[in-house]
Amino acid sequence: MDDRALLRYCAEVIERVDVPAPYDVNSLCDALEQKRQREISLIPMAMPTRPGSPCGLWIATDEVDYILYQRNTSKAHGAHIVRHEVGHMLLGHSSTPADKDEVAQLLMPSLSPALVRTVLGRTVYSSHEERAAEMVASQLAIRESQAPTQTNRRRDLAPGVANLVSHLERSLERNAGEI
Repeated sequence: MDDRALLRYCAEVIERVDVPAPYDVNSLCDALEQKRQREISLIPMAMPTRPGSPCGLWIATDEVDYILYQRNTSKAHGAHIVRHEVGHMLLGHSSTPADKDEVAQLLMPSLSPALVRTVLGRTVYSSHEERAAEMVASQLAIRESQAPTQTNRRRDLAPGVANLVSHLERSLERNAGEI
């Protein structure tokens, strides 16, 4: 697939997602949780910076999708890493079996390796899949830069606080039926 066809395809994939306004990575993940009926947990962590090491991972367990992203980077780069991993989700890329020792080393003590069934990392895809995920991440970034930054209801809160409040509200709504 040439670059133009890839761009059109990725734009079509993004159009199927109800991207919220205002839009940022947290509200995008909230919307994807709703659509996919699966929790998405974003986890910043110090990751190895060796050549070939991923700076982001998508780890799918039976109940939750974890997106791990490099903590020791700029806020903009961290958001791009998350958008890239979301791109893999949206594009329907298949997971590869997790190497239990590698996952345990990366995640402990945050997660039990027994929970992890699959891992998606930047180093396990074909170059076509990587190009597609990067294209989705870039298009989502463009959309984010064009969106309003605050809702009227939360305009007096800092963007990070507004995102946290939104995520907590959604989590409480999701769990309200279980009480």
